[in-house]
Amino acid sequence: MKRLFQGNSLNNCIKFACKKLNIEKEKLDYKVIKDESFLFMKKVIIEVEVTKNNEEISNTNNGRLKIVEGRIVVQDPKENGTPAVIRKGRNISLTVDDKEIKLESEVFENSRIEVTFPEEKAARQFNIYLSDDKMKASAQIEYSPQIVYKLKDSEESEIIELELEIKEKIYPPKYTEEEIREQLSKNKIVYGIIGENLKKLSEGKEKLIVAQGKAAEDGKSDSIEMKFQVSSSLEEDKLGNVDFKSIGKVDSVNKGDILAIKHMGTSGVFGSDVNGKELKPKEGKKIKIKAGPGCLLKDENTIIAAISGKPYTKGNTFYVKRVHEINSDVDLTTGNICFLGDVEVHGGIKEGMSIECGSNLTIDRDVERAKLSARGSILVRGSIVGSRICAGGEDVKNLKYQKHLVKFSEELTNLINSANEIKMYNLLGKEKKDGEIIKILLENKFKNIIMLCINIISETNSSSSENQEDILVKLIKSKLMGMAPISIEKYSELEDIVQCSNSKIEELKNALRLPVKLVISYCQDSYIESSGDVIVSSKGEYISNIIANKSIEFTQTGSVARGGTLRAKDEIKCKTVGSEAGVTTRLEVENAGNIWADVAYHNTIFKIGVREILLESSSKNVHAYLKNGNIELDKFVL
Repeated sequence: MKRLFQGNSLNNCIKFACKKLNIEKEKLDYKVIKDESFLFMKKVIIEVEVTKNNEEISNTNNGRLKIVEGRIVVQDPKENGTPAVIRKGRNISLTVDDKEIKLESEVFENSRIEVTFPEEKAARQFNIYLSDDKMKASAQIEYSPQIVYKLKDSEESEIIELELEIKEKIYPPKYTEEEIREQLSKNKIVYGIIGENLKKLSEGKEKLIVAQGKAAEDGKSDSIEMKFQVSSSLEEDKLGNVDFKSIGKVDSVNKGDILAIKHMGTSGVFGSDVNGKELKPKEGKKIKIKAGPGCLLKDENTIIAAISGKPYTKGNTFYVKRVHEINSDVDLTTGNICFLGDVEVHGGIKEGMSIECGSNLTIDRDVERAKLSARGSILVRGSIVGSRICAGGEDVKNLKYQKHLVKFSEELTNLINSANEIKMYNLLGKEKKDGEIIKILLENKFKNIIMLCINIISETNSSSSENQEDILVKLIKSKLMGMAPISIEKYSELEDIVQCSNSKIEELKNALRLPVKLVISYCQDSYIESSGDVIVSSKGEYISNIIANKSIEFTQTGSVARGGTLRAKDEIKCKTVGSEAGVTTRLEVENAGNIWADVAYHNTIFKIGVREILLESSSKNVHAYLKNGNIELDKFVL
């Protein structure tokens, strides 16, 4: 006959079988039929071949026990029999005759057997989640039931391991809306409670937003409504044709005209976070408008013109200036012209003459070997021969200065990095001092820095006061020029020069005015420069240098760019470039720029950034641009 024995290990199973069948371990004939591992326990069952004698002793004499409806029933053993054994199950406390049982114990009918189950009380957990800015609060309720256990019934056997089974689960009462509000109040959640979510929250199914703060509404700043056109614009007819001759047009006002109206801003609205903390709004910026020369305050919010003329503004101060008009040529009879406002010349500019104006300049006829400079836009309707014209005034000079400073700052940063690398790896030996390393780098790898220093000193001195030397110039002279680098103790001292250079770059950027336009009809053997755009509206240019901080555009079909250099920051748009004879013409833009030409003859040079390419065969529909560091030249060969 075969019998099964169960235990939490193979040794325990063998031990129990030997004890119950009164067999020595060596004589026990068994087979493992189950060996399972659970999370915190192990279960082993063996099958034992029982001899007739052993079976008779076991069945007849041994004590037995069973569990019926959760109650333990014990039967004492007969003569020569062994008592029944009760084993402590998982998560159960067992005492027999007031003695705590750790694993198992023999029991009799008169034994006092006490079984204690684990206690798991019902609970409810209220969790609150508050956002970092305290503008949103979420909550979630978790309910844990009380679990009531009982002993699991088992059939009669000589050994029984106690097992639990759940009798019932008793859940705690759900939170009421009032209790939820009380919990929120205890956690200082007092503002923006979302009532409709509280009932849903009590079900304990998901996390819900229970309170939402209100952000403060910032006040609106005062604003100024301009009643005149601030910047120049090109006129366009119904067909979309642009009149480039209108570039010099500026709105004029009459005495008594309204120039500007200040509109008052609004006050901010206070907000609150979910804790009830008041959030203060940002107040709008207050503006005070002022009347400069040529203007009057009609009231505290309205500026009117006191004279007829051309209005303009600096910051929140308004001005009106009369236009200086010259109804003849500018020659020896008029003298050189210098005026702070607009200048309109209804004649030409004769040889050797010059004009300087603080705003826009308009010339109706030819300019012959003269010099023109304006802080604003320039329009020349006639031809320009052998002349120098600059639109943008100080901005043009500042842009050159700014480019030198940017290059200087980059080169100096590279020098600092090189010095650091040399020091780190002892490339020149440990005995070399920082000043000596910098001197060697300046003389060999960074020769360009010295030339940049000379340009910066020259440009700084030309614009600064004679009585006070610029800080950047002092630093350059004391650290970089001549034998000065030898005196440097730490190469990091050069970072002060980089910082000073960067500050100067920001000052120059902030000082720049709006880009201007320079519009010409035709130029020959001249130098043309603009802080904004250059527009060639008629025949074109011949052997001239044209420089624009933004773009250069030829607008008339058939206009030519023949010889010389055209340099722009953003783009160059040409009609015809060069000639059939192959006159060399250079077109240059920066890295992100583009160059277009309807027709380009051979020997035209396209330069983008530091890359350049020579056009070897005449082509049409030419487009040059930089792609992956190389110049791409789209074209159709003529």
